[in-house]
Amino acid sequence: MAYFENVGKIAYEGSRSTNPYAFKFYNPQEVVAGKTMEEHLRFAMAYWHTLTAGGSDPFGTETAVRSWDKYDGMDKAKARVEAASNFGQMNLQFFCFHDI
Repeated sequence: MAYFENVGKIAYEGSRSTNPYAFKFYNPQEVVAGKTMEEHLRFAMAYWHTLTAGGSDPFGTETAVRSWDKYDGMDKAKARVEAASNFGQMNLQFFCFHDI
């Protein structure tokens, strides 16, 4: 099963872009202080927080609604891995299991 099918590769389009799935100010190739933005800002996905946590905070209840939450056990774990593989659309080169 493919997740995020309606979202293409996230690219820099500039501050005037109306595309909700575009970088407005982050241009990975723009040089700032001798390094590209991509070198300065090494984005990563925290696997557990992104694919497992419910999205709650100290002031409210969980808000995350994910299509793979309908599964249990190993099926849910496999669905999460498949969904994580789709995060390449955001050019994430790094991930960590749990952000501590």
